Amino acid sequence: MIAAIVLIGDELLSGKVQDVNARYLIERLRALGVDLRRVLILPDDVPTLAEEIPRLAAQVDVVFTSGGVGPTHDDVTMEGIAAGFGAPLFQHPELEALLRARRGDQLREAHLRMARVPEGTTLIPGGVIRWPTTLFRNVYIFPGIPELLRAKFEAIAPRLQGARIYADAIELEADEGAIAPLLEATQDDFNVAIGSYPRFSEGAGLWVRITVESRDEAAVAAAIAHLRDALPSATRSPPEG
Repeated sequence: MIAAIVLIGDELLSGKVQDVNARYLIERLRALGVDLRRVLILPDDVPTLAEEIPRLAAQVDVVFTSGGVGPTHDDVTMEGIAAGFGAPLFQHPELEALLRARRGDQLREAHLRMARVPEGTTLIPGGVIRWPTTLFRNVYIFPGIPELLRAKFEAIAPRLQGARIYADAIELEADEGAIAPLLEATQDDFNVAIGSYPRFSEGAGLWVRITVESRDEAAVAAAIAHLRDALPSATRSPPEG
């Protein structure tokens, strides 16, 4: 399964709000074995959403959007998605009933904006939250509030089927350029994905963290063993300092 994340909000692009939802989704998707291919941040702009979200949805199996689904003028995610897919917006009776039950005499016309969804939307029970998750085609539409997004994601997590990713790592004091040929050959020979990430450890010099990943656990173990034999100074972690 291949996924993409779309974060929506002018406040993210201006820096007024610091995103935490992408990090959470990235970690959870990886734990579920879902391959993440792209993360986009888009403004609260209907034409932009209408262009970008359908294009992304055509490239991956599932898209997760975050933000832009409240009662205010800048909550235009539903409108953008509807426009992009050529689906009319309609007032979903189940969502409207939930709003009326929750708000009672305090219900305002602005609140009813939250019941407007693209025609063809599927409502999925929201787990610990009464408000359901909205799914339009292969796009899960989440709120931007981190606590709500997390609860809704966990409610739909069983629907996401991916193969487990196995990973291991070693670290050593090394020049990346000097070990690059070994890493490339190891990746090819063992059919694994290898990453190389340098970092400076004060008092210990420049260290490189080498990660090995695959959906084949045995391949990861064999590649790590090969690297440790070829790099005898490799350790599990660099010295403190």
